[in-house]
Amino acid sequence: MDDYLDVAKALERSNGFGPGRILGERLAPDMLTFGEQFSVSCNKVEAHMAKLMQHDLPTPRNVPMVYPALKGRLLDTRGFLQNVLPDEIAGAQSHTYELTPPIVRGWFGGDDYIRHLVLPDFFFHVSIAHAILRRLGAKIGKRNYLGNLTQQSGGDYS
Repeated sequence: MDDYLDVAKALERSNGFGPGRILGERLAPDMLTFGEQFSVSCNKVEAHMAKLMQHDLPTPRNVPMVYPALKGRLLDTRGFLQNVLPDEIAGAQSHTYELTPPIVRGWFGGDDYIRHLVLPDFFFHVSIAHAILRRLGAKIGKRNYLGNLTQQSGGDYS
């Protein structure tokens, strides 16, 4: 996702937008801004992982809506994920998880929680950030969304 922040800054420069303007752009009036997509997704990643590790939920962090702060937040979240030990999430799919509004109220089995909420929730925010940039004219596509794919099978990605 940090590549999208670089794309946004470059798009601002090339289009003569004021610094940080894209951070306030929305796909629709009732949706989060481009900058908020990053902040919220980091908070959710940490909250979902805490649930999966059966830890207390962390307090959501608010960061200034400026590029350096958002990049720093992404790096912090990446560091958090890199420090999760396999033993800390072993068996997470076999637990049950309580969900509360605004999304849904009820209990989910671990496998359903991971496949039907955790992963789609994360990719939703990534795809919305991507869509905002596309709407503003960024020359990005599916390859940017998928990132740097490595191939174990020797297949061709063209």
